[in-house]
Amino acid sequence: MSMSWRKRPKLENLGALLDLARDKSNTSREILMATITDLFDNTGQILSESERILSEDILRRLIEEVEISIRQALSERLSALPNAPKPILMKLADDDISVALPILKQSTVLQDSDLIEIVRQKSMGHRLAIAMRKSVSENLSDSLIDCKEDQVVVTLLRNDGAKFHPVTMSSLVSEAREKEEYQEPLLRRRDLDPVLARRMFWWVSAALRTHILDNFKVDAATLDDAMEGAVHDIVGDDQPQTFDAKEAEVADPDSNVESLEELLANSDVAGDRLVAQLRQGEVAAFQSALGRKAGLRPTLLNRLIYEQGGEGLAIICRAQDMSPKIFSAIYRMTREATEEGSKLARGELVRITALYLDIQPDLARDVLRNWRRDPNYLWAIKQVTGGA
Repeated sequence: MSMSWRKRPKLENLGALLDLARDKSNTSREILMATITDLFDNTGQILSESERILSEDILRRLIEEVEISIRQALSERLSALPNAPKPILMKLADDDISVALPILKQSTVLQDSDLIEIVRQKSMGHRLAIAMRKSVSENLSDSLIDCKEDQVVVTLLRNDGAKFHPVTMSSLVSEAREKEEYQEPLLRRRDLDPVLARRMFWWVSAALRTHILDNFKVDAATLDDAMEGAVHDIVGDDQPQTFDAKEAEVADPDSNVESLEELLANSDVAGDRLVAQLRQGEVAAFQSALGRKAGLRPTLLNRLIYEQGGEGLAIICRAQDMSPKIFSAIYRMTREATEEGSKLARGELVRITALYLDIQPDLARDVLRNWRRDPNYLWAIKQVTGGA
């Protein structure tokens, strides 16, 4: 028979409390919960040490003897109380997840050290509940991530109240290359470092590119243009490292870059005029004009012009439909403009000109188009494809 609200037993009356716990009626259950929580819900009440110990002992014994539904209700009540006894909360948190859930998700009494102990000893359900807390510290996040459970990590990443050490976040971004389920929640985090965000956008783009090329008939160059453009639209401030003519302008105001560009644009212009430009020491002006014409970054352009063998320079010039005569002049003069300043070996011009004529202009333009791409995109493709 259930007790009336007016006959609520005292907390130290364990027998009466057990009678309430065994009574299945809703009224008895409500009386029991109210009796237990009254002690901790009254912020104006100050317990002596002996009263506190007695109260906690009564609650502990009660928890051990009542059915799970009572423990669940008690957990729900105590989880919201800022002065609930920690030993009791820890006992409930160590219970079945259906009992522990409210405590783990919202109790402010439990500290990081308490929660980390539960993370290490209990089930994934317990870890998921902790990952959903309103606030999760960096150290607690590390503890959860160390368990290497993807569902827990994703839950944590979706929690705006979770904090991460920078090293931990960088590690998660690296793992996201292989674990697609990490990508979306990571990219939605406001605390994600912009550098890491840009890296992730390139990886996602490269992975999607690989999937599309493997499953659909699509022109790779056209797809790359779309992918690269889409990422730049998203990251905005991370613009591709295109050639900036101002970086390569020569200090000498007499250097005529525009006339040299016109020279390079006209395949019928005699090679002697181009040679004359280079002989006048306008190497920087030449590189500026060629770089703007080819659309290449200064560092890459410089490497391609002077690399051993001359294939890079040949591809650049062939993509511009330069005549073999102009190309051979450019090749010879750029080699003589190096620090070594040595003359070409016998037969070298014949070799490089033959190579130049073997290059198809359309293929040269495709290669040049790829060289123009953002280095981040090319690096991401290499990472996704394993360097293939």
